[in-house]
Parts: sequence; C-alpha cells; structure tokens
Amino acid sequence: MPSNTLSGINLSSIADQTLEKLSSRFFILNRFARDFSTDIRDRGASVKTRIPGSVSAVNLNNGYTAQNSSTTEKVITLSNYQGYVVGLKDKEVSLAKSYEFIERILIGPAIEATVKKLCDDLLALVTAANFPSAITVSSSNFDADNLADAASTLSTNKVGKSLRSALIGYDYESTLMKDVLISNASSYASPEPIQDHTVRSVHGIGVTGYEGIPSNGENLEGIICHPSALIIAARTPALPIGPRVEAVNRVTEHGLPIQFRRSYDRNNGLHKLSVGVLYGISTGVSNSLIRLKSS
Repeated sequence: MPSNTLSGINLSSIADQTLEKLSSRFFILNRFARDFSTDIRDRGASVKTRIPGSVSAVNLNNGYTAQNSSTTEKVITLSNYQGYVVGLKDKEVSLAKSYEFIERILIGPAIEATVKKLCDDLLALVTAANFPSAITVSSSNFDADNLADAASTLSTNKVGKSLRSALIGYDYESTLMKDVLISNASSYASPEPIQDHTVRSVHGIGVTGYEGIPSNGENLEGIICHPSALIIAARTPALPIGPRVEAVNRVTEHGLPIQFRRSYDRNNGLHKLSVGVLYGISTGVSNSLIRLKSS
C-alpha cells in the first residue's frame, strides 16, 4: 500500500486553484531528436530507419557503371515502459474536498516524472563513444563565439543549417545572456535577452536552458545538435478493457504521447491514477551533435 503525505487536502475551504509546483522546464523533444512515433503509433515492437553512406560523383563519359552504395540501419525498439502511479486510500479521499481535487494536484508531478525519465534516458546516450565532437569551455567563459564555432563545425560535417539547437545548463545560459553581443539589443534589434531572459537564435542555433543535463561521467554540460543526432519513438499503452478502468490518451506539450488511467481497487479500498508511456531511443547521425563539456 502507498504511504502518502497529503498535507492540506482535508481543508474544505481550500481554493480550487493550487500553487504551481516548482517544476523542471523540459525541452520540446523534436527539436533535439528525430521522432518516429507516427510509424509505430498503432502496432509493432520497433521502428527501422537507415542512414545513407557518403557517395562521390564519377565521370559518366566512360559509361554508366554502377557504384557501391551503403546504408547503416538504426533500430528503435519500444523497450521502455515508464510512468507513475498515484494510490489514494478511501480515508484520504474522504477527508479531501473531492477525489478530482487531489487528482488535479498530483497529476502534474506524475507527468513531470514520466517526461523526465525519457529525457534522462535520451541524454544518457550523449557520450564520447557515440558523439566524438566536443567543445570544452567553463560556464563562466561560454559566449556567442562558442556557438559560432559549433555552427562552423556542424557545417563542416555537412549538417543542414536549419533546425540546429543547443540544450545547455542554466549556468551556461546565464553567462550567454550576459554576452554583450546578445544583451545589447542594438546588436540585432531584439530586447528578449534583457526583458524575457530568452534568446531565440545565436548563429543559427536555437538556445534552450535545462537543469537536468547528466554529466555521464564526462563533464557533459550541454549539447549542440541537429535532430538527426538522436532518435525516439513512443506510443501510448494499449487501452485497457474492463468496466472499472477509465483511460484516455493525450500528447504533452513536450511532444510525448502518454496515457492516463483511473481505476478503483475495491479489495484494498484504493483509488489509482496512473500516467504511462511506451518508448524507445537510439543514436542517429554521430556528426550531427557536439558535446559541450566543462573540462
């Protein structure tokens, strides 16, 4: 049985609106990973995609001789079934304003935990073995010049100039905002860095701050990439069959399809609310991502 600490829910005069939970600012998944969810939305255990090898033009004056071509297969297997289950005992629900009231309070953290798990798994793939290119710079010295160097490296690697994005820790983002070339609105006529603490694009790279970047044992502080570097596929679990289970599928603002379930365990007097998703992840094109390291 779950052990809950639900302070304040038994006050009948409590407002319907609760204080917003201090939560992570997650990133939009398709900005940093190629999403193949539509290919496996209804059925199947995996998705296959292929990366074409490099080719060179030949002289056709001597005839149409076929050249050697190659592709690298990438398989995304739906091997991760993750989520969060809230269990409320009859007494807890009886003391609350209503079951729906508790549900509204707890659903946010449940969604956050589920999205964070996928993000953690995806970023765990960012290692030197998978992505050799790296920029080493401390948070106090990070500036627009580093993004210019990254943009040049991506272009040299023949990575398209559109859809480039940087996911960096908040300390790196803060230093970047103080770069005079960015904070000075006259440089490119945008007041956003000062007014909103945001910057849409620097040297063709969209910038997103994120608190949950893992070090991966390699002092990782961020990534600068094209979506082709990482691959995801996700879908909601099969809808349950039965009179005592309600289920609905939704897509979060981050682009993750998740399923909400609500049921009642009459033998244990337990109201259950769950969030779940089935997903797979993989690396994509290795030269489409640059690791940002502190040392």
